[in-house]
Amino acid sequence: MSGLAGATMRAKLPCLHRYATEGTARRTRAAWSHLCLGCHYLQYEVGPAHDQVRVWRVEVGELVGELAS
Repeated sequence: MSGLAGATMRAKLPCLHRYATEGTARRTRAAWSHLCLGCHYLQYEVGPAHDQVRVWRVEVGELVGELAS
């Protein structure tokens, strides 16, 4: 995504299907959404559970491997 080097991740995600399979692009958008929600919760809301964070971490690791190849 060299042409998008200065763009935000939010701007890059809709373009990802041009660089990866549709399934990988969809999983990446879902993981990004979950991570954003998990990081931006209010004080009176319950944050993500440790198990949820572990699942997201595994998913991100798999996606990094897929996108690197």
